[in-house]
Amino acid sequence: MFRSLLSAGMLALALQGSAQSYVHQVVVLNEGYFDYFGTQEQVVPVTIGSYDPATAAYQTVVTLTGPRFGSDVLVDGGDVFVAADDRVLRFSADGFAQLGEVAVSGVRKLAVWNDQLLLTRGEVGGLSHYFEARDRNTLELLYTIGPDEGLPYSAEDVVVLEDKAYLAVNNAFDWANVIGRVGVVDLLSGIYTAEVDLGPDGTNPEKIMVKDGALFVFNNKDFSGSSISKVDPDGAVLAYTTNVATNSGCAASVMADGRIYYMEYEQAELARFDVASGQVLDTLVGSPDVYGLTHDPINAVLYATTTDFFSSGDLHVLNLEGQILSTIAVGVAPGNLALDIRSVTGVNEVASNSFAVFPNPANERITLRGQLPEGPVAITVQDALGRTVLADTRALGVQADLDITGLTSGFYTVRLNGGTAVRFTKQ
Repeated sequence: MFRSLLSAGMLALALQGSAQSYVHQVVVLNEGYFDYFGTQEQVVPVTIGSYDPATAAYQTVVTLTGPRFGSDVLVDGGDVFVAADDRVLRFSADGFAQLGEVAVSGVRKLAVWNDQLLLTRGEVGGLSHYFEARDRNTLELLYTIGPDEGLPYSAEDVVVLEDKAYLAVNNAFDWANVIGRVGVVDLLSGIYTAEVDLGPDGTNPEKIMVKDGALFVFNNKDFSGSSISKVDPDGAVLAYTTNVATNSGCAASVMADGRIYYMEYEQAELARFDVASGQVLDTLVGSPDVYGLTHDPINAVLYATTTDFFSSGDLHVLNLEGQILSTIAVGVAPGNLALDIRSVTGVNEVASNSFAVFPNPANERITLRGQLPEGPVAITVQDALGRTVLADTRALGVQADLDITGLTSGFYTVRLNGGTAVRFTKQ
């Protein structure tokens, strides 16, 4: 039987056994469909969806009225921040109650530093400034950086490394005059301190990734091809810019296990760039032609989206070789994804889950450890589609081992006596 109160010793053991992170949900920002070339009307609205990796269930949680498109979604703590055309919105990650909204014309990408929400801007016709810092909770404007402060061009991505923000400066809304620079904002002083020129093959930077203290920038050039640049943030200097693809479109790239996954538009498949060697590694034959892409380090999978941009969109779970493990329909033009990663550390969470899975990810065998129920226990393992793939009934001791060699690569959940699901990944 489960005990409602744990002794001090059992509490310590349970906390140690279940102190692990898990993906609570994947937040999907669906851009919708605005008819720019016809009626100039919103045909399909921007929506926010939530995908539960444990149950493989998806639901639309927010529908936005007004914005023509969405450009970014960010999960930070218990909040979800959304950049949508002419506004920034804040929602609760539990229940998606709206907590705030502020008008920001041309908002592009978001990042958080301490109690500040950082954002970039870009718009046809130019803006008074291209970077803002706002209060994370109230969304009140703190300061801006524009031409008078050294930033005369629109910016796309923004990432934070230590106490600096790095901006992908591309001037991308002036298509005939795109540039390629990484701008540096000292967040302690709020001053634009430096720029790194990515060279003639590094124009139109769209995504900045961090690995081992270095910056890696995915560039779409003039859409005739793509390149990757490596920047040393300590000296704010360019290490290299390497061409990696012919033909390009809107950036779909992500860092995973020391490799950059990106779209090779000529083949309409994903390719991989090895950051250690600075060379293209391979093309993942048979992978989908993705629009959005992110890495789930907990379950060792990729989440990718595909769309026809006006009537449909799908979310795919891929293994790290680009093979589709599962697919579910979402909204139209799902271009941005964010992981809501949480830790199982609280007493209530321990009492609910009562056990943890080790190792995770695993290859051949998993061990269930923690506060396990007494007597004969029904053990069930389900795949990402909710199908039972393993089932057993037996008495358990202080821990239990399960053979998973017969399972294919992907993520699964295990339950004891039909209780709360605990996630694990089969490599």
